[in-house]
Amino acid sequence: MGIGQLKCAVLDVNDLEVAEAFWSEVTGLPVIPSAFPGRFSYLGQLDPRKLELILHLVKAEKGEETNRAHVDIWVQDVDRAIEQIQAIGGSLKRAPTIYPRPGSYPNVRPGLDWAVMRDPFGNEFCLTTVLRPEQAEAVLALPPELHADDLALRRAAGVTAPS
Repeated sequence: MGIGQLKCAVLDVNDLEVAEAFWSEVTGLPVIPSAFPGRFSYLGQLDPRKLELILHLVKAEKGEETNRAHVDIWVQDVDRAIEQIQAIGGSLKRAPTIYPRPGSYPNVRPGLDWAVMRDPFGNEFCLTTVLRPEQAEAVLALPPELHADDLALRRAAGVTAPS
């Protein structure tokens, strides 16, 4: 059994409309509703809902060394998965936090416990766990001055041990 389950591939693009048309034609996958319109587009199946490819809108043009694609790995426990991945030669690029932070995007609720890892060659990938509705509510209940505190967000969601 693996540390997590491959969820989908994520491609950084500079134009969602062009990318949707291109990748839908290449893969034969339909564009389905996105939880983050204008920032992410999803290609996959609507019923049952399954994301096969996520298109991520970025401002930066691709450079020679820029990593423009990555995979998302769904795990039960982000902290445990980080330990396991580090034990086999991976490294942490971005410490775990809740995504999106409360108030980051209008009418968008926190949905993921999330971290960015690197494989032994520097390739990036994300570890994600979907928050339950009550976890998202607990994060939203935090005072605004704690919305930038990764540990406070994760503690409120109950995804990391309290101190």
